[in-house]
Amino acid sequence: MYHSLNKKIIIGVILIIAPILGLIFFWIEADLLKQAKSQTLEKARVVADYVVLTRQWIVDCNGGIFVPVDSHGAKDIDYKIKCQIKTASGALQMFTPSMVTKKLSQYSTQNESYSMKLSSLDPISIDNKADDFETQALKHFKNKGVSEFYRFTDFHCDFMVPLYNNKGCVKCHKRDKKIASSIIGGLRVTVPYHQTKKILKQNAFIFGGAGIFIIFVIIWFLMFMINKVVLMPLKELEEKGSQISSGNFDARVEIQTNDELEVLGHNFNMMASSLGRSHEQLEKKVSMATMDLEKANRELLKLDKLKSDFLANMSHELRSPLTAARGGVTYLERTIQNPDAFKYLNIVEKNLTRLTGLINNLFDFTKLEAGKIEWEFNRENITTLVEEVIEIMSPVAMEKNISVDFVNPGNIYALIDLERMEQVFVNILDNAIKFSPDKSIIQIGLKKTEGRVEIFIKDQGPGIDEELFENIFEKFYTGQKDQHNKGSGMGLAISKVIVNAHEGEIRVKSRQGSGVSFYILLPLMQKSRGNF
Repeated sequence: MYHSLNKKIIIGVILIIAPILGLIFFWIEADLLKQAKSQTLEKARVVADYVVLTRQWIVDCNGGIFVPVDSHGAKDIDYKIKCQIKTASGALQMFTPSMVTKKLSQYSTQNESYSMKLSSLDPISIDNKADDFETQALKHFKNKGVSEFYRFTDFHCDFMVPLYNNKGCVKCHKRDKKIASSIIGGLRVTVPYHQTKKILKQNAFIFGGAGIFIIFVIIWFLMFMINKVVLMPLKELEEKGSQISSGNFDARVEIQTNDELEVLGHNFNMMASSLGRSHEQLEKKVSMATMDLEKANRELLKLDKLKSDFLANMSHELRSPLTAARGGVTYLERTIQNPDAFKYLNIVEKNLTRLTGLINNLFDFTKLEAGKIEWEFNRENITTLVEEVIEIMSPVAMEKNISVDFVNPGNIYALIDLERMEQVFVNILDNAIKFSPDKSIIQIGLKKTEGRVEIFIKDQGPGIDEELFENIFEKFYTGQKDQHNKGSGMGLAISKVIVNAHEGEIRVKSRQGSGVSFYILLPLMQKSRGNF
C-alpha cells in the first residue's frame, strides 16, 4: 500500500511529540496538585498559628479578657464560667481562650473561608468532644510527640495542632501545676480545598490545550519546511524522471536548496544529459541497422522472387520430359512381353509417378507462395468430397490391407475451393496410409460444430513428438526416422496454406507410439466472402 512521505512525517511527528507532551502534562498536573495541597496546608498552618498566638495572648492576660455582655461579639456564646464585672456602662463577661476560639470559628464559618474547633479527649464542654480524626490526632500528639496532624479529602483539608496546659489554663481546666506542659487538647482548622484544586485542574486543562495547539503549530511548521525544502524538490525530480522515462531527454530539474538535494539535482541533470547522448547514438545505430535490414530484406525478397520464378519455370519445364517419358512407358507396357522387363518397367512407372507428384507439389507451392492461385469458392458437399478422396486412395490402402472407417453423417455444405480441398484431404490421407502399419484402421470423422465443419483423420502409426507439431507444416521438412516412408516435405505445408486461405485451421494431436490425428476446421461462413 502506497503512503505519501507527507503522511509518514506527520505520523512520525505525532508519535514523537504527543507522548512526550502527554508525560509533561501529567507531571505538571501532579506537581500542581502537590502545590495545591502545600498551599492549603500552609494556609491552615498560618490560621492555626494566629489562633494559638491569640490564645496565648489571652492566657497571658490573666487567663481571659472582658467583653461587654451586650456587644455583638459576645452573642451566641455559652458562658461555662460566670465571671462578670459590673460597670457604669454595663456588665463585662470574661472570655477564655476557648470562648474566643469559638467566636473566631463562628466568624470564619460565616465567611466560608475556614473553620476551627477545639477538641479534647477529656473535654469540659460536650461541644469539644473529639471525633475520630481528632481522637487519632490527639493520640499521635501524646504518643509520638508530633507537632501537627492533617488529612486531605476531596473538598477540604483538616489540620490539627496540639494545645498545651500552662499556667493560664489551670483556672479553667483545674490542672496540676506540675504538669503544665502536658497536652490538654487540640486545635482543628478546616480549610476548603476543592476550589483550589478546581482552579489548578482548569490550569492543567489550559496547559493541555496549549500543548495540543503547540503540537499543531509544530507539525504545520515542520510540514511547511519539509514541503518546501524536501518534498517539492523530490516532486520535481519525480516529474522530470517521468518525462525522461517517456522519452523527453531534454527535461532538467532546477533545485536551489544549497544542500544535498541540490547536489542530487545536479547529478540528475548530468544523468539526463548522458542518457540523451546515449539515446541519440542508439537511434543512429538503430537507423543504420534498419537501413541495412531494409536493404537485406529487399535483396531477400528479390532472391525469393527469383527462387519462386525459377521453381515455377523449372516445374513447368520438367513436366514436358516427364509427360514424354510417361507416354513411352505406356507404349512399352503394351508391347513388352518379357516378364522381367515388365517388372522393371513398373519400377520406372512408379518413380515417374512419384517424381510427377513432387513436381506438381513444388509447382503448386510456388504459386501459393507467390499468390498466383486463382481460387474458385463454391458451395460444396464436404461429405461427398471425403467419400471421393477415400475412393481415390483406396488402391493405395489396399496394398497394405489398411481399412478406412468413415460413417456418413449426411450432407454438410461449406464454401470451399473443391479442387484445393481435395488436394488437402489426399495429402493427409496419403500420409496416414504411408505411416500406418499393415492391416491397421484409419478413422475419418465429419461433423458440424459452432458454425464450423470439423474433419479429422486418425491413423495408428508411430506418432509424432509434441515439440515437432509446428515443424511438420514447414516446407521441405522431413523429420521421419523411417527412410522408407520419407516424403518430400511439401504435402502438409501446401495443406496448411490452402486451409488458411479458407480462413480455417489445421491442427495435429499425437503422442509417440499412439498414432496421429489431424483436425481440419473450416468455417461455414467466411468473413471475407460472406455466407452462401
